[in-house]
Amino acid sequence: MKLSLSLLVILLASAIALTQAGSVRLAPATAAAADGDPGAVRVLILVCDSYGANYNLIRDVMELYGWDLTTVGVTPTVTPCFYGGPITVDTLVTQITDVSQFDVLLITTSRVLQAGGSHSQLLASPEALDLVAGAAAESLLVVAQCGGTRVLAAAGVINGVTVTGKSEYLQEYLDAGAVWAGETGTPVLNGNFLTGLRNQINSRRLCEIMRTYMAEKRAGAK
Repeated sequence: MKLSLSLLVILLASAIALTQAGSVRLAPATAAAADGDPGAVRVLILVCDSYGANYNLIRDVMELYGWDLTTVGVTPTVTPCFYGGPITVDTLVTQITDVSQFDVLLITTSRVLQAGGSHSQLLASPEALDLVAGAAAESLLVVAQCGGTRVLAAAGVINGVTVTGKSEYLQEYLDAGAVWAGETGTPVLNGNFLTGLRNQINSRRLCEIMRTYMAEKRAGAK
């Protein structure tokens, strides 16, 4: 069955309109990040080898916000656990001399079932743990996804802090003095620490909490 010329014109016009609408919505955020907008939230993303696919979900949301994103790792390149390609980081943990230039430190996901458990590369790096400790000392918003809470524990920064995290590493949280909220369905914000699970459905929610926190902090409410 052939489509009429008028129907084809309508379909083509609709497709163009949708494309233009998407461009209008995304362009300001992309431009802000590319220009290094001094008013943008500056996020240092600590990426681990065997990084999880949810890295891409949360990064997409932060890019839509127009935030200034910098990736950092123990090695120049990190590989995915099962989805995505290798990531060449912007800088190394050994090259960060002033963490106070950032607003947020985000520890992204890492595969739980790898040898040594999740985030084993970061746990084996004194420099990475020092970076986390430095971010906490500078009162950055420190965010950990999934098993990343064990990195906070290893860095010694969550004594008395309420956190969520994978139950496989519960003893590590307790040994670090943390209060475990269980494997909660929603992210947990306690002071300047934000921890979350179920990132397939919580990535946007985690980012919304981050955005609200930073807005309140810049307004002097925190």
